[in-house]
Amino acid sequence: MVRFFFMRIYLVFCILLVQSLMAVPLEYNNSAWYSGLDPYLVGKRENFMIQGVKVDAIRDANGFTGAFTAVLKFNYGGPSPAIGNLSTIAPYNFNTGGVVSALHAADLFFKKNGVIRYGIPLVDHGGPGNVNGNPMGNGLFDDGDLYQITGGVQTITSNQFLTPGTNPSLFGTGRTVRMTSGSTVQALQSGSTQIYFNGECTETVCPMAEYTVTFNLNGPALEGSDWYQFLVGVNDGSLTPYFTGSACGNDLLDGAVPEPSTWAMLGAGLMGMLWRGRRRL
Repeated sequence: MVRFFFMRIYLVFCILLVQSLMAVPLEYNNSAWYSGLDPYLVGKRENFMIQGVKVDAIRDANGFTGAFTAVLKFNYGGPSPAIGNLSTIAPYNFNTGGVVSALHAADLFFKKNGVIRYGIPLVDHGGPGNVNGNPMGNGLFDDGDLYQITGGVQTITSNQFLTPGTNPSLFGTGRTVRMTSGSTVQALQSGSTQIYFNGECTETVCPMAEYTVTFNLNGPALEGSDWYQFLVGVNDGSLTPYFTGSACGNDLLDGAVPEPSTWAMLGAGLMGMLWRGRRRL
């Protein structure tokens, strides 16, 4: 019995050690994908529906490597070729009862304790000028870079982005869609995006979202730095994704808990360790 007790303590220690050294990507998926039951969706599934996002703060035996990846899948835009250059997620016109807005891709955000703390643009945006008659600030935001929502960086909602007078029943009202700043902004960490378009979705069938956007960021993971804290938050699930697809906010992925399947493989492996340990006793 004593031997069995210490063996179990040893196995628990091994499990904790493995968990501390290994990180697996967290997946936040839309459980209502093409089921017609998405409570956040306004409009057509082939134009606005979000499938999910997978995030990974990559670690090895020494801790965080400093690399971060995210793979975002969603539908965007009207019937081709009305949305222009598909490969760059180009703006397109959105007509609601005679009020026309130019729609753009939304930013990917990350929340902590219900508050949006970080954002990554899918495409470059910002600079002097208006969009849909609304001022967007002077700050330039580069695609694939990570920005902190603090100080001079704020967020705007779909209501602030669309043309005044747009029928509120035809878009996702009040949803956070983009970053803005009145002055020059500095990214927390630079990165890049890769955009893939498959064009296979119809009104009734969509095995995989039409757009896959992959983000790759990498920088020194110095313990205590802002970048390090971001990686920690992604890894432990305290930072969760928030994404509306387009700036009309017509769908919403607001991840609170990672998809259970994220942990299935690791959990199965650890259970196997326990089972083998008991067999040897």
